[in-house]
Amino acid sequence: MRRVEALVVGCVCLLLCGGPTAHGAPPVEACATSADKLGLSRIVEVDTAGGPLFGRVASGGYDFLADGEVVLTFDDGPLRPYTRAVLKALAQHCTKATFFMVGRMAVADPAMVREVASQGHTVASHTWSHAKLQGLAADKAKDEIELGFSAVAQALGAPMAPFFRFPYLRPSPASVDYLKTRNVASFTIDVDSRDFRTRDAAAVEKTVLTQLAGRRKGIILFHDIQPSTAHALPSILEELKKRGLKVVHIVPKETAATLAEYDAQAAKIIAQKMAAKDPLASRALTWPQSSGDPERLPWAVHKAAGAPAQQQATTEATNKRATVPWYKQWLVP
Repeated sequence: MRRVEALVVGCVCLLLCGGPTAHGAPPVEACATSADKLGLSRIVEVDTAGGPLFGRVASGGYDFLADGEVVLTFDDGPLRPYTRAVLKALAQHCTKATFFMVGRMAVADPAMVREVASQGHTVASHTWSHAKLQGLAADKAKDEIELGFSAVAQALGAPMAPFFRFPYLRPSPASVDYLKTRNVASFTIDVDSRDFRTRDAAAVEKTVLTQLAGRRKGIILFHDIQPSTAHALPSILEELKKRGLKVVHIVPKETAATLAEYDAQAAKIIAQKMAAKDPLASRALTWPQSSGDPERLPWAVHKAAGAPAQQQATTEATNKRATVPWYKQWLVP
């Protein structure tokens, strides 16, 4: 806990003084302390050496938030229509968030990744394909983690934050240990918007505010691929301000280092996706929450009853290909 306490002291000074830290944390915008904006209460610079865990629900995790403080986080994007709406709402309140991006989403729209970063938000990773790491062998889990890091960094065109969130909030002991060797911090959550369950913005707002009424602080989980969050966020931010809650922005002390093998794969994938006429980022995604359900991808072709033999053969080949990891599909000559 001493590490976090020391960081907090430095971050309070950063907010009051308005200057950058020695490690390049962004300067605080003047509007962030304006009385008519939600803004920021402080910036916490996180030392990720040894792969610490953050969030009250994590066993042994650090809790660096005071009463009335929240961290805004968004998973699974970017998805341009909804990510842009999220960015607009955040800008209107001069506040900042952390975006845990899925690698294949990042490579589908690198410009959107850079747009998020250009507005002062923290860009981090959420694996390559949103796979459940608990069910993967160690080498496959490593592929998901490392290709995610490289894909997000390649799309960003700069080193990303060494921050990570497990898909479905389901860490595996082996992956946690691996992240420690890579000096990458893992973040859990305290407040779940459950925005994937509804398109009703009012329902998302109620879910978030009800949890905050009891907890009074925490890391909030949203998804910037969900229309419900895109529509609910302006009202949620306004309500946070009315209730006297404060936003804390997390930034890394050092940036993440990627591995050359995965950098090369990511670069090739991006080149191929940029040449495609129909990028992945324009399509809706569904990652089911119940264990055992297959990932349902809208662009995967399913066998139609009564289809001609040739069409069925083509469909079966497409379905077989859909079971291959995405980065391996795109790397096939």
